[in-house]
Amino acid sequence: MTLKVFQLVCRLVLGGLFLYAGFTKLYPAEHRLLFEIAVSSYQLLPVPVVIIVAQVLPWVEITLGILLIVGWKLRYFATFAALLLGAFIAAMGITYARGIEADCGCFGLGEPISPLTLLRDSGVLAIALFLAVYAWRKESAAVSRAS
Repeated sequence: MTLKVFQLVCRLVLGGLFLYAGFTKLYPAEHRLLFEIAVSSYQLLPVPVVIIVAQVLPWVEITLGILLIVGWKLRYFATFAALLLGAFIAAMGITYARGIEADCGCFGLGEPISPLTLLRDSGVLAIALFLAVYAWRKESAAVSRAS
């Protein structure tokens, strides 16, 4: 498999995961409140910020998923995906290390934070990092050829 095909597969997988993650937090409608409870259970943010994060994050994930699948401005959106996933992993790691039993909230509800969720999300982060590095190198090579 060529690097270009692998990049396309990674884009589709990562974009699909973000789409799925966003939709599971919004539908059915009762998941919106449950996701807010999941964000609150991390005990990392003040209540007003929890509410904002719970309302905005699913839409950010859906938008990011679409943009990754389409491949528009990939270097920026793959980088943003990697940073977002890094923040998710840091929040889960801190919560897990503090011994707080919290719901991951990653793909809907009912999944407690565990070493397995941290490992899974780290694998997804590796995909995002590959895409970001690939896109930045590709752009850099294109600029070098144009010079």
